[in-house]
Amino acid sequence: MNIGSMPDRFIISPLNGEKFNNIKDLNGKKLIINTSIENAKDVNRIGIVHSLPLDYKGNILVGDKIIVQHNVFRDYFDSNGKTRFSDWHIKDDLYWVQPELVYLIIRGEEKISVDDFCFIEPIFSEEKWIGKVELQHQGIVKYGNDGLRKLGIFEGDHIGFHNNCEVEFVIDDTRMFKMKTHRILAKVN
Repeated sequence: MNIGSMPDRFIISPLNGEKFNNIKDLNGKKLIINTSIENAKDVNRIGIVHSLPLDYKGNILVGDKIIVQHNVFRDYFDSNGKTRFSDWHIKDDLYWVQPELVYLIIRGEEKISVDDFCFIEPIFSEEKWIGKVELQHQGIVKYGNDGLRKLGIFEGDHIGFHNNCEVEFVIDDTRMFKMKTHRILAKVN
């Protein structure tokens, strides 16, 4: 597909051509778990790169899968209640997205954080009377970045982070928080 280049944006399409991840397989039958476009939870956040921005010097390659901001593929209702394509829609299943809205590269089995983004897996504690409880503002670095590595924080490290910075993503069926390096407060021993 030859679609040209945008001066400052990637041209992408949603993985499998789907805007939403709202269908689950239940014993061989398909179950639609959400039909609302208002909720961003089930919006597809994985795109396939078709074209790079002009003069782009980063790690992303044409053909890579990338994790993007939740509104890129998301349709919405306008003030008259009519369904509209996302602001990033070009035509058919093509969208343009600024580099700052790309968070992770998926290249085969390899996952590479983009710029100063990182992904943190939540930690749970087993409490005697209430069971499994998620520890607040703590997690394990799942996908780090060069900035964290320079600080001595690596994948697998237990860290503490600022409150109100937990943006949820599900990658490979694992719930994680996307955040920037400066939101990490400390490495926990």
